[in-house]
Amino acid sequence: MLLKSLFLIAALFVMTVIWSALPRIPNPSPVYQTEISQINDHAAQIAAVWPGPETDDRIRARVVMKGEKVIFEDGPTSQLMNTHSIRKSLLSLIYGIAVERGLIELDKTLADLGIDENTPLTDQEKRATVRDLLMSRSGIYLPAAGEHDSQITDRPERESHEPGEYFFSNNFDANALGTIFIQETGYEIGAFMEEFLANPLGLQDFDANNVIMGDPWFWPSKDTQHLQYYIYMSARDMARIGAMVAQNGHWAGRQIVPQDWIELTTTSHSNLEESHVPIQRYSGFGYQWWVQEETGTVWADGYGEHFLMIDPAYDLVLVERNFSGNSLLSTVRWMLSSNKFSGSLGGLINAHAMLVQIPNG
Repeated sequence: MLLKSLFLIAALFVMTVIWSALPRIPNPSPVYQTEISQINDHAAQIAAVWPGPETDDRIRARVVMKGEKVIFEDGPTSQLMNTHSIRKSLLSLIYGIAVERGLIELDKTLADLGIDENTPLTDQEKRATVRDLLMSRSGIYLPAAGEHDSQITDRPERESHEPGEYFFSNNFDANALGTIFIQETGYEIGAFMEEFLANPLGLQDFDANNVIMGDPWFWPSKDTQHLQYYIYMSARDMARIGAMVAQNGHWAGRQIVPQDWIELTTTSHSNLEESHVPIQRYSGFGYQWWVQEETGTVWADGYGEHFLMIDPAYDLVLVERNFSGNSLLSTVRWMLSSNKFSGSLGGLINAHAMLVQIPNG
C-alpha cells in the first residue's frame, strides 16, 4: 500500500512538472503568414552600438525594420513572449478599426455603456468616456488587475479629479477598455486582432489564441469585473505592426488601420511634466501610446524591458523583447531572476540615433 502511494505521489509530481513546463501559448502557423524581405546593409553597424545580452540567463530578441524590410534581427524573433503593457497600444489599434466600422463611439460615457465595477463607480466616475479611458484620463482610481509600482503607490484619491482632467497611467482604464471592446463589437479581442490585424498584415506567429482573458496561470486576481487581457506576440510580428504604424496604417499597399486614427492615437494629449510621475523617457501620451516629441518617436512600453520604438519621419522601427515566460515554470523562473530587467534600452536608442544619421539609410 505504501509503495502504491509513493508511486502515485511520484507520478503526480512528474505530471505537475510536465504541465508547468508546457507553453501556455504554442506557436501557431497561420495560413495567412507571409515572409518579410531582409537586407543587411547596416546590420554590423547596428550590432556594434546595440550589443547582445551580457547575461546567459536572459532570452532577448531584437528587430529593426526600415519600411517593410528587416535590416537587423537578433535572437529568437519568432518566439512568443508576453507583451505586458504593450497590449494596451495594440488594443488602441484595433479600437481605431472598430471606430471606423461604427462599432464603438468614443464619446459614450461609462453610464451610457452600463460599465460599472465590483466597488461601485460613483456618478462622477461614470461620466468618464471611452475617449477618456484611451487617454488614461478617466478620473477612476480603483485597484485593477495587473497593476504594479506607481500605479499603486501614486494612485490619487477617488473623485480627486474629474474625468478628462488628469493623466494617470493605470490599469483600470486599460482593462475596462478591453471589457468595452468585447461588449460593443461582439468580438473577443484575439478573434478581432486575427481577422482585422494579423490576417491582412500576414503576421507569422499570431492567431486568436494568442490573447488570454484573465491570468494565464489561474492565480487569484483582484476583485474586479474587468479582466486583464494578456497578448503574446513574437518580436518579428511586433516589428511588422510597428512598421504599419510608421506608414500611417498602411502595409503592402493596403490601409490596415485608418490613417486619421494613427495620427490621433500617436499624438500627445497629455504633457507628462504635469502628470503624477514625470517619465523622463517620454514627453507625452496619446491613446495608449507614449510619445517622445524631442525625437519625433512613438513608443509602446511593457513591463520587463519590452520596447517598440517607431520613428515615422525615417520609417524606422526598433523592437526589444525580454522573455518573461510562456509556461508556469519559465514565468516563475523569470520572476525569481536577479536579471529579469536586463534589456538594453540604451543600445536601442543608440541604434536609432546612428540610423537616422545615415543618408537614405
